[in-house]
Amino acid sequence: DELILKAQETRCEQNTEALQNRDYKNVNDPSLLRFLVDMRGEDATAKQLRDDLMTMLIAGHETTGAVLTWALHCLVQNPEEMAKVVREVDAVLGDRQPTFEDIREMKQVRMVISESLRLYPQPPILIRRALGEDTLPGGINGDPNGYKIGKGTDLFISVWNLHRSPQIWKDADKFKPSRFDEAIESHGPWPGYEGKYSGLYPNESAYNFAYIPFGGGPRKCLGDQFALMEAVIALSMMLRRFTFKQKEGHEPGMATGATIHTANGLLMEIGKRENVPTGGTKRGAEEMVAKS
Repeated sequence: DELILKAQETRCEQNTEALQNRDYKNVNDPSLLRFLVDMRGEDATAKQLRDDLMTMLIAGHETTGAVLTWALHCLVQNPEEMAKVVREVDAVLGDRQPTFEDIREMKQVRMVISESLRLYPQPPILIRRALGEDTLPGGINGDPNGYKIGKGTDLFISVWNLHRSPQIWKDADKFKPSRFDEAIESHGPWPGYEGKYSGLYPNESAYNFAYIPFGGGPRKCLGDQFALMEAVIALSMMLRRFTFKQKEGHEPGMATGATIHTANGLLMEIGKRENVPTGGTKRGAEEMVAKS
């Protein structure tokens, strides 16, 4: 509370445009708290600011950490996919830090993260409460008349089961990043994949809510784009610098809670990469994809 109060007291009043254009690299206090106080202004209470910080620092880090853990686990179990994504990272980045344009070029890395979120969604269950009476659609093999729900009903949506449904996904339990480069045909009442709604990353609109790692609708996670960008950057930098091999005889197991995490940790044999290619280019990424 003392830090929040100090940040509020030292806030320099400026118009919104000036705050949005401020270069936080050149301020005395370039912290996340400083940014929140500046942007939220006097309307935000200390409790609101503290809650914002907790959301960003705890909720965001735990889920991203879990996604990266499972992404590495899947990659070491699938050497061909590991080799493919490492070639892309080398071709695009070389020995430099990633930029936003690099993220656009690293399609394989983005698909690895997306596929990891499909197999190990964070969280595995979404909970919603009906604000009024409604009728839910029956789904592919359900009641064609749908299912009536009453006001106040709590609904538990199993993202895990949805993401691994063989009725929607081919080889549903298989780690296959390239599936996000393919269209999925409709099944019964489910209209299938609609590419016109697709963005830089797969989303619930393009997949008609068959893929919802961040939920959907008004209550969708607000940090989805930040989390995906963070995960892509972190994974690409790790693969650029290190080699990974799962420790022989180690089984990570699985435990569920707010997130899906390993029960026994993920023990890896990690080595520093030598002779990493330098000067990555867009052309290099295109050539890599052509060879894959």
